[in-house]
Amino acid sequence: MERRRERRVESQTERQAMSRPGNWARSQARRRPGIGARRRARTLATLAAVGIVAACASAAAAGAATGAGEPGGGGSGSDSNCLAATSPNAITLVAGTPQTSLLNSAYATALQVALTNTDGCAVDSGAAGVVVTFTAPGGGASGVFSASGTNTVTVGADSSGVVSAPTFTANGIAGSYTVTASSRYGSVIFLLTNTAAGTPARIVAVSPAKQTATVEGHYRQALAAKVLDGNGNPVAGTSVTFTLTASTATSSCGTDSGSSTGSGSSGGSGADASFVGGASEASATTNANGVATSPALTANGQAGTFGASAALGSSGDGSEPHAGATSTGAGDAVPVLFTLSNLAGAPAKLTPGVGATQSTRVGARFPVGLAVTVTDALGNRVPNARVSFAAPSAGPGGHFTTHVASRSHKRSGRERQTRVAKVRTNACGIAVAPAFTANRRAGGYIVKASAGHARAAAFALVNEAP
Repeated sequence: MERRRERRVESQTERQAMSRPGNWARSQARRRPGIGARRRARTLATLAAVGIVAACASAAAAGAATGAGEPGGGGSGSDSNCLAATSPNAITLVAGTPQTSLLNSAYATALQVALTNTDGCAVDSGAAGVVVTFTAPGGGASGVFSASGTNTVTVGADSSGVVSAPTFTANGIAGSYTVTASSRYGSVIFLLTNTAAGTPARIVAVSPAKQTATVEGHYRQALAAKVLDGNGNPVAGTSVTFTLTASTATSSCGTDSGSSTGSGSSGGSGADASFVGGASEASATTNANGVATSPALTANGQAGTFGASAALGSSGDGSEPHAGATSTGAGDAVPVLFTLSNLAGAPAKLTPGVGATQSTRVGARFPVGLAVTVTDALGNRVPNARVSFAAPSAGPGGHFTTHVASRSHKRSGRERQTRVAKVRTNACGIAVAPAFTANRRAGGYIVKASAGHARAAAFALVNEAP
């Protein structure tokens, strides 16, 4: 009977110890050593088997030191199971994963970890200064930490074990990757993604790549370009800089592209144009379709071809006049290039060449061909202008000899003699008449060259008697 009673007491004692180990341990610490020693030893063995004897021992020591231990006087819940000083033995993720950032932009949430203890108790000892190293990939999609400027950084934990990495910024390569946080207590990974969505990646032309305008006239279309992200989608709200670059090329005709100093001229600096106010640059923001459009542009007074570009990024105030300006576009996107040409105006002046005064014997060919240079009102040479050379219809005169192409490729063209010859100016604005031969009448006369409404040029010729 006595042994059964003792076993019932031991079972009850074990149940109390298992349900409230802290209170039980403190109450045992107040008992005299000789009383129930064997029963307490058995209970301690049971507690050790389930892994809570350390907590009991700690609770007992705390109870003995404070004199607590009256039934129901101890704390309850998880705090009663934690040691007075808890050191870290693990590392866990706190914030910053998973997340996504635009290319070349900072991630919104800092990468954060905590040094913890696997028993679930708050770390309050041994955490301050513990080193944690954050490491991103060394190539491909990755990023850099602001503090180091590289893909890796080392940070010390605070007293509670919390570690926050400095600002992390995505690089210019799209893709998913991991950032590892390593410490003496292990490592964890953050899942990050650099996305090209919404990030300007390239720029393409919308307006024609080539346009023409008459000198001092308006170009028919403003420059326009579309900004796309890495996925080919339009990007709204992006600044685009349009830049006009004056021509510095030497004319193939051996002269400047024009000699005008009119209101549209850049003082002989070459063919060019300007935006409103005479600016060489203008910035515009892309609309919802990703398209940015420049202000209207006006040709200067010099005929010729020059370039323009559209690049990502903002210019200055765009108020400076032309001085061989270059694009201030930003980023790695290749600028869009445009080719613009200022065309000469209508023929306004015909200047005869060296053959303006000459003579030959009647019936003979004049030694120097008749030629004129056609220019517009601003002094630009006019290419492809139609010029008519006309000899007198009676009296001393002569005829031009032209070649008429044969309908058959096997037969050579035949010659035709005519009093009037029509030719077009070449790229340099020069028209050269066919060979001119004196008729059989001796005497002087005038051959006229005319084009459009310009004043005709005169050639003073003489047929000499034999």
